[in-house]
Amino acid sequence: MTEKTTRPWGYYRVLHEIGTAVKVKELTVEPFSSLSMQKHHDRAEIWFVAEGRATLYRLDEKSTDQELTGHYDQFQTLFISRNQWHQLANETDQPLKIIEIQYGDRCIEEDIVRQTRT
Repeated sequence: MTEKTTRPWGYYRVLHEIGTAVKVKELTVEPFSSLSMQKHHDRAEIWFVAEGRATLYRLDEKSTDQELTGHYDQFQTLFISRNQWHQLANETDQPLKIIEIQYGDRCIEEDIVRQTRT
Protein backbone atom coordinates (compact mmCIF):
# COMPACT_ATOMS: atom_id res chain seq x y z
CA MET A 1 0.00 0.00 0.00
CA THR A 2 1.27 3.47 -0.81
CA GLU A 3 2.03 6.16 1.72
CA LYS A 4 -0.65 8.47 3.07
CA THR A 5 -0.98 11.90 1.53
CA THR A 6 -2.20 14.14 4.34
CA ARG A 7 -4.72 16.91 3.70
CA PRO A 8 -6.57 19.30 6.07
CA TRP A 9 -9.66 17.05 5.84
CA GLY A 10 -7.83 13.76 6.47
CA TYR A 11 -5.73 11.71 4.06
CA TYR A 12 -5.75 9.52 0.98
CA ARG A 13 -3.76 6.60 -0.36
CA VAL A 14 -3.45 5.51 -3.98
CA LEU A 15 -4.29 1.79 -4.03
CA HIS A 16 -3.96 1.06 -7.75
CA GLU A 17 -3.24 2.78 -11.07
CA ILE A 18 -3.52 1.73 -14.69
CA GLY A 19 -1.56 4.31 -16.68
CA THR A 20 -3.18 7.72 -16.32
CA ALA A 21 -6.67 6.46 -17.27
CA VAL A 22 -7.65 4.64 -14.04
CA LYS A 23 -6.79 5.33 -10.40
CA VAL A 24 -8.21 3.78 -7.23
CA LYS A 25 -7.86 5.70 -3.96
CA GLU A 26 -8.88 5.23 -0.35
CA LEU A 27 -9.97 8.53 1.22
CA THR A 28 -10.36 8.95 4.97
CA VAL A 29 -12.29 12.08 5.91
CA GLU A 30 -12.00 13.04 9.56
CA PRO A 31 -15.13 13.83 11.62
CA PHE A 32 -16.74 17.19 10.84
CA SER A 33 -14.39 17.80 7.87
CA SER A 34 -14.93 18.26 4.14
CA LEU A 35 -13.04 18.47 0.90
CA SER A 36 -13.25 21.60 -1.26
CA MET A 37 -16.05 22.20 -3.76
CA GLN A 38 -14.42 20.98 -6.98
CA LYS A 39 -14.81 19.54 -10.45
CA HIS A 40 -12.63 17.69 -12.95
CA HIS A 41 -12.38 18.24 -16.70
CA ASP A 42 -10.67 14.97 -17.61
CA ARG A 43 -12.19 12.36 -15.33
CA ALA A 44 -15.32 10.99 -13.71
CA GLU A 45 -15.43 9.30 -10.31
CA ILE A 46 -17.29 6.53 -8.55
CA TRP A 47 -17.38 6.68 -4.75
CA PHE A 48 -18.10 3.62 -2.61
CA VAL A 49 -18.83 4.31 1.06
CA ALA A 50 -16.72 1.71 2.87
CA GLU A 51 -17.26 3.07 6.40
CA GLY A 52 -19.28 5.89 7.89
CA ARG A 53 -21.79 8.28 6.35
CA ALA A 54 -20.96 10.56 3.43
CA THR A 55 -22.68 13.85 2.67
CA LEU A 56 -22.55 15.15 -0.89
CA TYR A 57 -23.03 18.75 -1.93
CA ARG A 58 -23.27 20.08 -5.47
CA LEU A 59 -23.12 23.59 -6.84
CA ASP A 60 -25.96 25.29 -8.70
CA GLU A 61 -24.00 26.89 -11.56
CA LYS A 62 -26.59 29.61 -12.14
CA SER A 63 -26.84 30.85 -8.56
CA THR A 64 -23.50 29.42 -7.31
CA ASP A 65 -25.42 28.19 -4.27
CA GLN A 66 -24.26 25.01 -2.60
CA GLU A 67 -27.02 22.38 -2.58
CA LEU A 68 -27.27 19.27 -0.42
CA THR A 69 -27.53 16.27 -2.73
CA GLY A 70 -27.88 13.63 -0.05
CA HIS A 71 -26.49 11.40 2.67
CA TYR A 72 -24.99 8.05 1.74
CA ASP A 73 -24.48 5.22 4.18
CA GLN A 74 -22.10 2.29 4.24
CA PHE A 75 -22.04 0.23 1.01
CA GLN A 76 -23.80 2.89 -1.08
CA THR A 77 -22.25 4.13 -4.32
CA LEU A 78 -22.23 7.59 -5.91
CA PHE A 79 -21.34 8.68 -9.44
CA ILE A 80 -19.63 12.02 -10.13
CA SER A 81 -19.54 12.94 -13.82
CA ARG A 82 -16.93 15.10 -15.54
CA ASN A 83 -17.34 18.84 -14.99
CA GLN A 84 -19.85 18.31 -12.18
CA TRP A 85 -19.24 20.45 -9.10
CA HIS A 86 -19.12 18.28 -5.99
CA GLN A 87 -18.04 18.38 -2.37
CA LEU A 88 -17.63 15.40 -0.07
CA ALA A 89 -18.26 16.02 3.63
CA ASN A 90 -18.21 14.01 6.83
CA GLU A 91 -20.78 15.58 9.14
CA THR A 92 -20.56 12.82 11.78
CA ASP A 93 -18.29 12.16 14.76
CA GLN A 94 -16.81 9.00 13.16
CA PRO A 95 -14.20 8.76 10.34
CA LEU A 96 -15.54 8.35 6.80
CA LYS A 97 -13.79 5.96 4.39
CA ILE A 98 -14.44 6.20 0.67
CA ILE A 99 -13.06 4.01 -2.09
CA GLU A 100 -12.79 6.34 -5.10
CA ILE A 101 -12.41 5.01 -8.63
CA GLN A 102 -11.26 7.69 -11.06
CA TYR A 103 -11.44 7.06 -14.80
CA GLY A 104 -11.06 9.16 -17.91
CA ASP A 105 -8.46 10.85 -20.08
CA ARG A 106 -6.18 11.88 -17.21
CA CYS A 107 -6.50 10.86 -13.56
CA ILE A 108 -4.01 13.32 -12.10
CA GLU A 109 -4.10 15.66 -9.11
CA GLU A 110 -3.68 18.68 -11.40
CA ASP A 111 -7.18 18.03 -12.83
CA ILE A 112 -8.89 19.67 -9.87
CA VAL A 113 -10.73 22.95 -10.36
CA ARG A 114 -11.72 24.42 -7.01
CA GLN A 115 -14.58 26.82 -6.48
CA THR A 116 -13.41 30.34 -5.78
CA ARG A 117 -15.56 32.49 -3.55
CA THR A 118 -16.29 36.02 -4.71
